[in-house]
This record gives sequence, C-alpha cells and structure tokens, in this order.
Amino acid sequence: MEQLSNNNSKEWMDKNRKWYNDVKTLLESVFDPILDEIKQVDPRIVQPTARKSFNRINNNLMFHPDRPVYKDHFGLGFGYGKGLADFYVQLGVHNSLVAGGLWHPPVDKLKKLRSEIDYEGGKLTKIMNAEAFKRFTVFEDDRLKAAPKGYSISHEHIYLLQMKSMAVWKDFGRKAFLSGEFEEMIVQSYIDLVPFLDFINVAIAEEEFPLIA
Repeated sequence: MEQLSNNNSKEWMDKNRKWYNDVKTLLESVFDPILDEIKQVDPRIVQPTARKSFNRINNNLMFHPDRPVYKDHFGLGFGYGKGLADFYVQLGVHNSLVAGGLWHPPVDKLKKLRSEIDYEGGKLTKIMNAEAFKRFTVFEDDRLKAAPKGYSISHEHIYLLQMKSMAVWKDFGRKAFLSGEFEEMIVQSYIDLVPFLDFINVAIAEEEFPLIA
C-alpha cells in the first residue's frame, strides 16, 4: 500500500496487480476466520466470505475528481445489507482502524434517524455512555452548528440530532495487526458496537430490523 500510495496510477497497478492480488488473498486468509467468529455471534451478517467484504480499491473519481486513482488502504465492511449501518475495518498507510455506524446517509435515512433520536435519544445516550463504547471516538467533523429543521436548539438530545453521520472509530497500529490478539480485538470491537448499530438500523430499515438476544 505504501508503494501504491507513492505511485498512484493505473500504469503502476497494471504492472503490480499480481502483487496487489497476492496481498489481498493473504488478507482474506486473515479475515475469513474473523468473519466466521463474528457470524457465530451475529448470524445477521450477510457477507459469506472476507472476499465479499472488501471495498473497491478505486476511488470514485466521478464525484471526487481531485482524489488519487486508488485508495491508500484496504477496507472491509461487515453488515446486514445495503444502506444499513455496518462494521468496518481499515488497514492503511496512514490509518488502521475499526469503525461502525452510518456514514453520510441520504436525507430520508437521516430524517428517520433523527426522529428515532427525538423519541428514544435517552436509549442511544445510554449505549454511547457504556464503558466499552467510550474506547471509540465519535465522528463529528460535519456536525451541524445549529439545530436541524424541525428541532429546537434546546432539545435534550440536540448533540445527537446535529449529527450528519452517526459513526465512531477506534485506531489501532501496525503492531496490533501483527499481534496474536488481533482477531480477538476485531471481534470484541464488533460486539461492543452491536447495540449502537442496532439502534441506527431499527430507525432506518425499510422493513422491521431483526434484533438478536
């Protein structure tokens, strides 16, 4: 990934695609047992294999023409279906992290989530105040400064209502990836985030979102 980041072009990728695919295959062998363990905890996960969990390495240049051709990281998403909040692992040159939630949702989903927060914000606050959850950082770079339309700035849960993404992350370093505890760390991070993901998905799912005991 360092080499790709320093030589970010289709020409370089074409010459080194076998190397890239070999590394991706190696990562599949790392994450297949992790995914299997997560699915034992939560059978709602829809990805059958780690291979099906990888995000595209290409950046979307149609909407972001200023970005490099390729990302500087591998990203894997474990979740419940398109458009729902999910769990994410990133291994990259500059950032390696686990994350979860709903990233830049469309307006209709954001409205549904805010409606749920309006009525059940205390429940989400309790989830986010749990000791295990405090290990994560809340993404709030694009949080509104004012109240969203239809809500008062004095609302009890205004901090949550102002979010345009509902997502959190936790960094880990290269040593963590190479350690014997990496698999346990990923699985435990997923378990810690399930109540948060469930709250979001109950709010935004088109059909009733199934909960597990």
